[in-house]
Amino acid sequence: MASVDAGNFRLAVLNPAGRDPEQHFGSADAAPVNVHPPVNFHAYAACTGGAVFRDTKHAIASGWPVLVLLRGDFRATERALAELKKARRITAVSLKETGAHQIAQQLSDPTRLARFTKIVNEANGCIATTPEAADLFRAFRGEAVAFFANPVPHRRRELELVDRKPHRDFCRHARIRRAIPQSPEGPAGGQETERCDQGTGDCLQF
Repeated sequence: MASVDAGNFRLAVLNPAGRDPEQHFGSADAAPVNVHPPVNFHAYAACTGGAVFRDTKHAIASGWPVLVLLRGDFRATERALAELKKARRITAVSLKETGAHQIAQQLSDPTRLARFTKIVNEANGCIATTPEAADLFRAFRGEAVAFFANPVPHRRRELELVDRKPHRDFCRHARIRRAIPQSPEGPAGGQETERCDQGTGDCLQF
């Protein structure tokens, strides 16, 4: 598979067998009713003009790098990762629930812990939304772990038109593209969060 085109980077966020419907952001995103707002993991897709999927085949068909969420007993994530690797799709993983008690509960079961270890080491990289989650990932793999806080839409410029297309202006935005491996064999890039000051208006836009 070819390297990621940085100029046309889009991210597919995959919540395998999740409840949220498939949602695309970017030029077609007019913020319709009854859809998930661009917050939490939906924000990762929104700030790159990507999409959120619950069907692995649809995520593969997008042709984009995929961020797979680790949730529940990790079975769905394990199956999704196997399909993504078979399709040679660039894949990072992230914990959907990052509370200390939630992580402890998930990893207290030996079977789930073994499954988590396997997934984390087979993915191209890991993205953590909290420093604690980043430390956890680094305990299981020595490289390709990046900590990025959730992108947050700018309060005063939540949706604006750029080149006659709707774009969300994200403040406290991490350079997600640099955290995604550039090829299926390559590790993730950056390891630090870059945030903008809401008072300066110096925000990144996609």
